[in-house]
Amino acid sequence: MRRGSDPIQIHPPGMARRYRPTIACMEATDLLQRITGIRFFSRLGEALPATSDVVPAASLAQALQAIDADAFEWMPTTLGDPDPFHGALPQPPELAEHRRELNRSLMRMSSALDLPALRCGAHDLHLVARDAAMFAGRQRLLEVHLGLPAHWEPVIALYEQGHWPLAHAPGRLLVL
Repeated sequence: MRRGSDPIQIHPPGMARRYRPTIACMEATDLLQRITGIRFFSRLGEALPATSDVVPAASLAQALQAIDADAFEWMPTTLGDPDPFHGALPQPPELAEHRRELNRSLMRMSSALDLPALRCGAHDLHLVARDAAMFAGRQRLLEVHLGLPAHWEPVIALYEQGHWPLAHAPGRLLVL
């Protein structure tokens, strides 16, 4: 950041006016601590009340069937995947260290995971689950930083409850 002026930011045409960074360093740190303190996947398959925006799945097999039958799409897992709530967003360089710290923490956490609930037949979805959690955390940091609507907050809240929001459809999340 240059002294006495706004940081230099590179945005696609028209994005600079719509997305104004609002997150302070302390807010990013607090959000990062919150996300890295989550006990991910600790309540997979446990009862979760159905609501208009949450479709619970009691097992991975049931979730896989629902994805096929109910037009759900997998939650994004990689940087190149589109954000289903906001579309393409800038990747501000000032968040790079926070994203790296989040990724490192979740990689450490997931290296010890061995959850039968993330396996179904020949399918082992440990890495998919971990990568989806990392994507959700990065996008929540980005939402707060850019002052966007908090679409990723309910996803993070489901992770905090120990569940895995593994797929989405308009206005709905499929949750294991």
